[in-house]
Amino acid sequence: MRKLLTLGWIGAALLAAVAAGQEMENVDPAKAFDLLKNPSTFLVDVRSVAEYVLVGHPDQAYNVPLTFWSENRATFEPNEKFVEDLKARFKPGDTLIFICRSGGRSRRAAEAAGKAGFGKVVNTNQGFEGALDAAGHHTVGGWKSAGLPWTYKVDPALAYAFR
Repeated sequence: MRKLLTLGWIGAALLAAVAAGQEMENVDPAKAFDLLKNPSTFLVDVRSVAEYVLVGHPDQAYNVPLTFWSENRATFEPNEKFVEDLKARFKPGDTLIFICRSGGRSRRAAEAAGKAGFGKVVNTNQGFEGALDAAGHHTVGGWKSAGLPWTYKVDPALAYAFR
C-alpha cells in the first residue's frame, strides 16, 4: 500500500510538472558531469546533511536536503522549506541537476523544482552511490563508481545553510 501511495504522489507530481510546461530529463552521472560545463548549471545534492558530510559528495554539489534525519523518530522528515531553499540559492532560469544516493529522492526534488517554476531540471538517475549490487551494497553505477570528482571536504559556500 505504501508503494502505491508513493507512486501515486510521484505520478501526480509528474503530471503537475508536465502541466506547468516543465520537462524533467533523466541522465547518468557522466552526462550530469558533462552538463555542468554549461553556465548557469548547478548540481544540487538533496541528501541529508549527514550523508553529504559523512558519505562524501560531488566536488561541485550544493547541499539542499529534501529531507532531514530525525534522531528522535529515527526516520527522515521532509524539509518543508525545500523549494524556498532552492529559490534562495538559484534563479528560475538556472539549470538544476539533482543527485541523491541512488536516484529516488533526486527525482522527487527535480519534480518539485519543475513545479516551482525552475526552467530546466535534471535527475541523475544513478545517484552518487548507485544501485544495489548482489551483496546489497550501492556500487552499481553512480557518481563514485564512474570515477567522477568527489570529496569529503565541506565548502561553506556549497554546504546547507540552516536558517
